[in-house]
Amino acid sequence: MNARTGRRSGGSTETTDRARRVAALVVLAVLVVGGIALAQTDHAGIAVTVPAHRPVDGPEVADARASSAAWYCAEGTSTADGRATETVIIGNLEPHAIDVETTVMPGGTESPVTERTRLEAYEQRRVEVARILRAAEPGVVVETFGGRAIVEHEITSQDDVAVGPCERAAARTWLFAEGSTERGAEDWLSLFNPFGTDAIVDVSFLTDVGVQTPDTVQALVVPRRSRVSVAVHDLTRRQLQVGIAVHARIGRIVAERSARFDGSDTRKGIALAQGATGGAPRWRFPVGDAMEGAAQSVSIANFTPGTAEVEVRLLLPEDRRVPPDTVAVPGNSVRRVDVGGKVAAGNGYAVDVRSKHGTPIVAGAFGAWATPAPVTAVATTSGIATSARQWAFALGRLTEDGDGIVSAVNVGPEPITVQIYAYTAGDPNSPASAPAEAVPPGERAVFSLGERGISPDRVIVVSADGPIVVGREIVVPGASIASGVPFPAGATVPGTASP
Repeated sequence: MNARTGRRSGGSTETTDRARRVAALVVLAVLVVGGIALAQTDHAGIAVTVPAHRPVDGPEVADARASSAAWYCAEGTSTADGRATETVIIGNLEPHAIDVETTVMPGGTESPVTERTRLEAYEQRRVEVARILRAAEPGVVVETFGGRAIVEHEITSQDDVAVGPCERAAARTWLFAEGSTERGAEDWLSLFNPFGTDAIVDVSFLTDVGVQTPDTVQALVVPRRSRVSVAVHDLTRRQLQVGIAVHARIGRIVAERSARFDGSDTRKGIALAQGATGGAPRWRFPVGDAMEGAAQSVSIANFTPGTAEVEVRLLLPEDRRVPPDTVAVPGNSVRRVDVGGKVAAGNGYAVDVRSKHGTPIVAGAFGAWATPAPVTAVATTSGIATSARQWAFALGRLTEDGDGIVSAVNVGPEPITVQIYAYTAGDPNSPASAPAEAVPPGERAVFSLGERGISPDRVIVVSADGPIVVGREIVVPGASIASGVPFPAGATVPGTASP
């Protein structure tokens, strides 16, 4: 009797096992061929908006019952001549210490390097990737043990900076709406495979002149524990708008996109954006900046074969309503809508993008600042397709001289109250909170962290007694816009009972 299988040993069993192995190989071959054929079908039609196993627009704070959680940071470099110097920012969301392992995967034959550390209650920790390992193509994995945390990363280039959350999971499909390869622009797509087997992906581009599928990014191998950077500006030259669809034939990856502008057309700086793992009929942008010298647009990508009729509505205080725009986005195309030019200078706003007939779309935003704005910078951000009652940031602003603006939009049908909490490292009695603000349906609560004296080393949580979407704008140094990271339904952080 075989102790592992419960089957009797003997010559007939050996023959049967051989037959089973042959059959298994035949089935495997059929599955591989079928999988490749399916991937090619998806690629040919570009319609790869498959349902996601999590919210399609970004990561989520781990469940309080989880003993550990992993975060994946795809973009950034850690060499002196790299395009975007990367720093990982980790915020402990617990009133007790947690353990953290930060692993940098350089790819190739070089082994990953791990740094282990302990974060005190509510501590924020900045980890320079180059200090752990200098690599041209670093992929970073942050694992937390013993409690919840939030992980963001910062990339810098010259005088500008971009900050945004890392991802919580890999996926087969990643979709991006916002991007450009015009003169003076570099557009980078980072594909990170943190797993022990190779991934094979196809990349397609939606451009002003149609769908482009360069041979060099079809059946592209992303080796195990490696990152591959795709220079989109070399593959789709001089395009005003470029949407991207990434689909893995084999394996799963994490994808992120960045942009650099050299100032040739007044736009200068670096930007960072997450991808979506599927389409959704509605996307929101809680942060809109209409200061003097600022411009903002929204790009809408339709990865399905049919036309999507999309309404773009600006959310302003009741006495400053602006008529919505309606735009037809043909199948397998991307359209850009100016939003900042419709708002009087000095006013903030939010944007609501809705597909009228439920067609799944993907939306992203682009912002640029130039004289007379206090900074010269660019920023991109993905829209938000989900809502929650609590959202977190690993940081609110970068320097004592700069500011961070946190905006929360009430997306429910009833008035709510919204409150912001700032945690002090090592203080289990945190957080210090600002007074709650009453917010009517469809309007925003706006918190200036500089005006409230909330220092850059504080972890931030925004809490409400109804559904909200939350974003952050960082100004000086540079400028950056990003969404917050939501908590799972019903989850809370100590000291942040609903207002």
